[in-house]
Amino acid sequence: MTTYGIIGFGCIGKRVAARLRGPDAPRLLAVLVRVGQEAEAQAVLRADATDEVAVCTRVEDFIAARPRIAVEAASGAALAAFGPALLAAGIDLVPLSLAVLADRAVEARLRAAALAGPGRIELAAGAMAALDFLATARENVLTRVVFRAAYPAFRWSGTPAEALLDLARMTAPAVFFRGTVREAAQAFPRHLNVCVGVALAGLGLDGTEAELIADPSLRQAAFEVEAEAEAGAILLRVAPRDAPAGADPVDHTAFSVMQVLRRRAARMAI
Repeated sequence: MTTYGIIGFGCIGKRVAARLRGPDAPRLLAVLVRVGQEAEAQAVLRADATDEVAVCTRVEDFIAARPRIAVEAASGAALAAFGPALLAAGIDLVPLSLAVLADRAVEARLRAAALAGPGRIELAAGAMAALDFLATARENVLTRVVFRAAYPAFRWSGTPAEALLDLARMTAPAVFFRGTVREAAQAFPRHLNVCVGVALAGLGLDGTEAELIADPSLRQAAFEVEAEAEAGAILLRVAPRDAPAGADPVDHTAFSVMQVLRRRAARMAI
């Protein structure tokens, strides 16, 4: 049986644990949370009838539970701190806080740990989806990849975008950043895990371009990837959901994690 654990038990972790159920589903063995969050995690797991799951506050106890796969849904700091130890223990890692890889030292450390194994890193498609299609284009002369992220204007509050735009008075969309994905993720780490996933599937963090957009007409985010390869041009788009601003950001991320876990358990994998 395929087993897994979850690092961080926020919206994504809870959604995966609640929905990934059934006799053929991978089995959740452990969750890793901050000290003081144990009771809440245990209550959620009991409500979902999954109270046999180990609730851990130390990575050593999480590793001792022996999940085959660890889903990191906590933070870039958690990924950087725990990733190498998980891989060295033979636990495969599905990381979501990818913006931390904009730090060259962290990227190098995680790549080295994955190379040493025995655990391996596997990327979920995340909020963008179709990363496998983009990665396929690398097999036939992928020459350019541009990632565009459009967020409601207010979502850029508290970021360097405030120095470039009057976010409260915008009346039309505006591109306020063009550069590499590494530069974008370093400047806007809270928003751009998705663009790092695109870069890893495409031309890397320094070879993949990023455009960031503030759009006062949006209530939720929209993403687009434009790529050029010898096999033909590629245009991938995830349209914004019609949901109130500030609503639970249900997107493809949790479901892409579920798909990775189901694929690992399936006898016919898609």
